[in-house]
Amino acid sequence: MSRIYDNKPLHNLPVINVDIPSIWDPNQYSSGDGVILEGNIKGRSRFSLTDKSHSKFRYYILHTEVQRAHRRKFESNGREIEPNFSETHKVRTGYLNSSYKVEPKGQTDKLSSDQVKDIVCHDDLTKITSPRLPKECTGCLSLWLQENEMEKMELEEGEMIRVKTSGNGPFICSITKMDAEAKTKGNYAGGENVGGSWTDKIMGMKSSQPADTSQTEGVDEDEWDD
Repeated sequence: MSRIYDNKPLHNLPVINVDIPSIWDPNQYSSGDGVILEGNIKGRSRFSLTDKSHSKFRYYILHTEVQRAHRRKFESNGREIEPNFSETHKVRTGYLNSSYKVEPKGQTDKLSSDQVKDIVCHDDLTKITSPRLPKECTGCLSLWLQENEMEKMELEEGEMIRVKTSGNGPFICSITKMDAEAKTKGNYAGGENVGGSWTDKIMGMKSSQPADTSQTEGVDEDEWDD
């Protein structure tokens, strides 16, 4: 059954106008590999930035309580690869799913909430969002998403999202909304179809056929918990 998207709750948010004393260039915050994170939306804001050239830029800010995070990883040729989600992994020792052993996998790429903030937060951006932070969002990470990326998304407080940042900054490169029970996507901003494991989408893997979530291999949820 098709679903009608309604982003009216987001459009009803008041617009906060901010003047920037320089030329606005979000690319200056996008160096580095970035992070993949999972968190809970605790609050939302809308910002309209006007820089010294009088150009306007509109963003939604998702104030997110980070629950799980890992560094993004790339090969030398620039191709993104799956991070090391755990220091150990399960290796099957037989045909039964219950037959396995645990082997070392190397140092995990897992990050704490404070480490994520150290990586993606920038003082001049924090000065924009912090004075206008909703009171229930103290300690949250403020993630920036261009307004036009929200046209097919429904995002409200209390919902779980998974995000890939554009480099070591707070700007969202891709975002998925998690299903509370199945832990799969309900919406996706970034241009690909919904379906399959979240890792496939967030790593940018594409398929010409709709993914079968029962067959798709992804990251074990218990690996996140290590």
